[in-house]
Amino acid sequence: MNGHALILAAGQASRMGRCKALLPLALGPGGGDCTALEGLVRLFHVSGIAQVTVVTGFHAEYVEAAARGLGLAVARNPRPEDGMFSSVCAGLRALCGRNGASGSFAMEGPVLVQPVDVPLVRPMTLQALLETHATDQESVLVPAFAGEEGHPPLLPGRCLRQVLGHGHAGGKGGLRGALAGLPVRLVAVADSLVLPDMDRPEDYESLRLLAPHRNALWPCEAVELLRLHKVPEKGVRHGKAVGAVAAALTKALAQARQMGQTPEACRSGQALLNSGLALAGGLLHDICKGEKGHESAAGRLLRCLQLPVMARLVEDHRDLDLPDDLPITERELVFLADKYCYGASFVPVQRRFEQKLEIFGADPAAATAIRGRLGRALALEERLARELVCDQAYGKAHCRSLPADVARAALERLASEKNVAAG
Repeated sequence: MNGHALILAAGQASRMGRCKALLPLALGPGGGDCTALEGLVRLFHVSGIAQVTVVTGFHAEYVEAAARGLGLAVARNPRPEDGMFSSVCAGLRALCGRNGASGSFAMEGPVLVQPVDVPLVRPMTLQALLETHATDQESVLVPAFAGEEGHPPLLPGRCLRQVLGHGHAGGKGGLRGALAGLPVRLVAVADSLVLPDMDRPEDYESLRLLAPHRNALWPCEAVELLRLHKVPEKGVRHGKAVGAVAAALTKALAQARQMGQTPEACRSGQALLNSGLALAGGLLHDICKGEKGHESAAGRLLRCLQLPVMARLVEDHRDLDLPDDLPITERELVFLADKYCYGASFVPVQRRFEQKLEIFGADPAAATAIRGRLGRALALEERLARELVCDQAYGKAHCRSLPADVARAALERLASEKNVAAG
């Protein structure tokens, strides 16, 4: 067990008008719906935190029934109207009592304090907090996305006496006031979902739409992950170029499918494409550049961060072969976009591989492998061209040029935007 978790679910939810802990979100097995409470419990369990306590107050009868149904410990705040910090103290007292620390108010493991109305935090955030705590057991740790503090804070077990003492002294400033005399350290994470809460119905609706995409990253998060992994500026520029091209190809293909000009797509019932996902995949495809088998290394990194959707986008970007009966997805478009980008400049697919042959052509085995990858890339380019074609009267040569035209235009726009920003 890595620690303990307190889920704060004692609020009245007057602005929401419904009990937040029991609101459904797509956080269950296979992406199905479960309550916000259950989604957080699943988050903690997958992160190795088995001891979870739910603090109740308003709506206690319903929340406690749900908590016990999940096998959780419950602590009731007798005065939930006193605010969130009173729930923190009620939960910590119960937690210390169950762990034989009611006298010392100090425990071995850390405590993560999670409001139930911030339900979409990703496992990689807890992973970052716990890994940091393993090397710094003195500091209170607060996750931060792009410098903005989020949830859950991690409290070292030895600081609980001070937190509870602050509560007995009136609790001025809440938890932040309790931590004023302690070392507090921000832990940078590439998880913007540490920030949004659901106070009002419109907040809940926003999070309900975000929840199904929690296993992927948004482009702003991909950029932050590149920064955290100290990817050189040259690599960042290439990633932005590949991302821009992948997003443009995705938009073009989605438009063609939407207009019903793709009989293959209509027959196969292909899923909707997401240009933001393609952009994020392009940004991250070379995050492990410099490592042996960097594309596989990137896939392993992203799977370790519990981001399987992102891993699939990048782990085959060096070479892939798409069977005829499978649709083109963001994965294939990231692969093809990479072939159009020499650094941040446009290059035709054929020329991209000719450059490699000029370097490795003297090695027969390497040359054969390069030509094989070229053939597969050209086959995908031609298949994409057939899907993008707007007029069946166009000849094959024109069809072949369509994806390249989209790529070239995307890179020109990217360069223009950079020039405007620089000016």
